[in-house]
Amino acid sequence: MISLAGFAGRKALAIAILLVVAALASGYAVGYWVGYGEGYSAGKPSPIRMGYLHADIHHIGFFLSYHEGYFRDELSPVEVEKYEYPYGMPEMMDYMAGKLDAGYVGCVPALIAKSKGADIVIVASANLEGSAVVAREGINNLSDLDGKVVGHPGVGSIQYCMIRTVESEYGISYAELKEYSVSDLPLALEKGEIDAYIAWEPFCSEAVVKGFGHIIATSHDIMPNHQCCVVYVSKELYEQKPWLVKRILRAHIKAMKVANENPDEAIEVFCSATGKDEAVVRECWNRMVWDYHVNKESLRVFVKHLVSQGLIDASAVPDVDAFVNELVDPNNLLASIEGELS
Repeated sequence: MISLAGFAGRKALAIAILLVVAALASGYAVGYWVGYGEGYSAGKPSPIRMGYLHADIHHIGFFLSYHEGYFRDELSPVEVEKYEYPYGMPEMMDYMAGKLDAGYVGCVPALIAKSKGADIVIVASANLEGSAVVAREGINNLSDLDGKVVGHPGVGSIQYCMIRTVESEYGISYAELKEYSVSDLPLALEKGEIDAYIAWEPFCSEAVVKGFGHIIATSHDIMPNHQCCVVYVSKELYEQKPWLVKRILRAHIKAMKVANENPDEAIEVFCSATGKDEAVVRECWNRMVWDYHVNKESLRVFVKHLVSQGLIDASAVPDVDAFVNELVDPNNLLASIEGELS
């Protein structure tokens, strides 16, 4: 016969064993799920952080690739995280701070960033030309800007570089150059705060369509066939994951094909993504040049202008040709993509 004391002892032992087993099982479960979670996170590819400019039609390649799924189709399972900027220099500042991996930006901000030590590689053109000078009634040409107040979208932008170039090449002096966010430039002209402004499209056409401004010169008139916006990647991405860069380029070339061959689709996507009026976008569309080949010669010209304007330190660019050649796709990845898609 089992005594009460013996029964109680066996019961206590059983409870203790159950507690140990439960603790082990709990520990195993926690360890398993923690380990699984860590393993999943470690195996999940990091997203590509891409910058672009607010409602900039020059970046139609980005808008089409992102909203039509070209990035998804080419890069999966790598995702694209988008970051919007008011103009190029803030984007380049974030890039230099390690907050971006790639993006679309004006060539001038890219040149300035490179001169300041940014490890950046231009891998394609986003567009050529595409900006304009818009003025109030009574101002009919660039020479008429002498003594006038002119707006621009930011020091270090392509547009600022160009309007300063106009000043020197036409021998004129502005009463003032005033910086605005690009979306406020048409409003500033309408209110009479400025006499004219330079901007990227479609912010020039906005004043034209609404009837309070007219274009007195396009960027084609100032510098024919000039490089405007570019597609860039980090040097680390370019050197360590060229296959990924090629896939970004594949998406971009697809987008350029749509922009050139199916403008109605491209305009619809851009208007839907940005809220821009279709009439405004159509007004500027025929002034756009969708060419993904980089115009290196115009980059050299820009470098010289930027040095003369004090926006690039001459000591940072002892050899302009070498500077540009190092910046623009030194391994010619674009050429290999063209071959695959031809």
